[in-house]
Amino acid sequence: MSSAQPIDLRERAAGFPATPGVYLMKNGAGRVIYVGKAKSLSARVRSYLQRPEALDPKTAALMRAARRIDYIATDSEVEALVLECTLIKEHRPRYNVRLKDDKRYPYLKLTVRERFPRLLLVRRIADDGADYFGPFTDARAVRRTLRTLGSVFPLRDCGTTAGRTGGRECLNFHIGRCPAPCTGRIGEEEYRETVENVRLFLRGKRDEIADSMRERMWRLSRERRYEEAATLRDQIAAFEMVTARQRAVVPGGEDEDVAAVVREGRRACGVILKVREGRILGHEAFLLPASDFDAEREMLQTFLELYYHGATDVPPRVVVPEALEDGALIERWLGGRTGRRVRVSTPKRGDRRALVELARKNAFLQIASLTKSRAASVPALRELKDALGLAETPSRIEAFDISNMQGSDAVGSMVTFVRGAPFKAGYRHFRIRGVAGADDYAMMREVLSRRLARLGGGGAGRPDLILVDGGKGQVSAARAALADIGLGSIPVAGLAKRREEIHLAERSEPLRLPRRSPALRLLQRLRNEAHRFAVAYHRALRGKRMSRSGIDEVPGIGRKRRAALLAAFGSLEGLRRAAPGEIAAVPGIGPKCAAAICEVLHEEQ
Repeated sequence: MSSAQPIDLRERAAGFPATPGVYLMKNGAGRVIYVGKAKSLSARVRSYLQRPEALDPKTAALMRAARRIDYIATDSEVEALVLECTLIKEHRPRYNVRLKDDKRYPYLKLTVRERFPRLLLVRRIADDGADYFGPFTDARAVRRTLRTLGSVFPLRDCGTTAGRTGGRECLNFHIGRCPAPCTGRIGEEEYRETVENVRLFLRGKRDEIADSMRERMWRLSRERRYEEAATLRDQIAAFEMVTARQRAVVPGGEDEDVAAVVREGRRACGVILKVREGRILGHEAFLLPASDFDAEREMLQTFLELYYHGATDVPPRVVVPEALEDGALIERWLGGRTGRRVRVSTPKRGDRRALVELARKNAFLQIASLTKSRAASVPALRELKDALGLAETPSRIEAFDISNMQGSDAVGSMVTFVRGAPFKAGYRHFRIRGVAGADDYAMMREVLSRRLARLGGGGAGRPDLILVDGGKGQVSAARAALADIGLGSIPVAGLAKRREEIHLAERSEPLRLPRRSPALRLLQRLRNEAHRFAVAYHRALRGKRMSRSGIDEVPGIGRKRRAALLAAFGSLEGLRRAAPGEIAAVPGIGPKCAAAICEVLHEEQ
């Protein structure tokens, strides 16, 4: 053992049981730096306690940093694998392969326990009985999928209590994106058929959907429900247009995932190609931090464990480029999750080997794209340093923006770029607390003060440049906030939209860079991203506020009664126009409650 390790490290490891479990290595500060699983904890941990020259470079580096080893025993290897994935996601240890920002990946949620289910984009999986599909790495692609499904298989997307009769339909019904179950336009059984088609679509069962839709169309035709049959015919045509470009790549129409991991230096990428019914439906690509010592085979195994720990769709076969050390264990684990056999196979030739190479190619392209993007940002950062007269090339740049409507629902945003690329962990929202009215300068000063107060005289996360959306006034407000907390040395620039001029506190005249200047384009990207982030938050707060009314404050008016009122009158405006007797006639309301509602609505006007 290295002399840098405390002597009780070996003594503590000597007491580990010979059972399956998970071990956690910690540094001197008590932070978890590595999580591993083992069939026998005592044997596995003893393998670390050799002479440093007998260890591989990664393990040697790990043991130089380790000061404590803890363990959690489990009943089986499969339980140890699941627990290992959970702990890696929780602690994000330095020496483990891990998915970047794995908690942020979107899922599609089908609320099957609702009477009339909805399809929603969510960021977290809850134990609520809903069907989840994902994770996905491209949120824009997920939203495109939602729009496609909305045009072919319309489902409701509102929270209105469904199943009432009468009332008025919303705009989505009139443009063909909702069948209006809330007004009785569609029955529960027929609606469920559409829900099942959505479920099959998301699982890649395109042939089953087409057969089901055609069978239903001919049934409607035989029943002489010609208008409904014609509508379904149009849906079938739209569905076939969506799936027309997909061709079979694996004979036999099997469902499988094809996985590959590629690394170049300290950059690595894991790719999952989704093949359903023999057709490639798409792929998910995950960036993986890599050390100098991580081998692709080791990274692939850990990548699969982490991916399927959160995945909701596990096919009968997972295809990998090379045999895995724990391949049989992964098969047992996935088989236990799905209730059927799952094979992890390594093809040597043929169509599946071609798919493995395609997955590797996509991983290479993802790394190349990232490398190219970062390489392109270097000239921009250097030009920015020279143009603004900075002492150093800025690595971390933070951009701020304010969004409000005549002072109401005022919010601020902060976005962070590191080495010219977005750093999502450095994004923040702020609700303005201490400014009344539409005073953008004071709002900017408040946001910057709150963001930078924790930095004090320095420390991690200190920006090399602050960019504000606006001109001289916003720059002055930012400088004042920095001066208040003793950080006046951080450079500040403002980018005005109208003429794309750069404002600096040290210059009386704005700085104008050529339109094609890489430095200007980088600042524009930062400014526009901060603006987008602020406006999205402002709209969300405003929409939430506008969806509420004074009737929510009426004693006895809860979610069900509010929904009943909106079902009866269509909107708050319709409710305002209603007579007290009409309101009292709504089931569950009555004269007393109706009088209180009328009084509140009258005060609002």
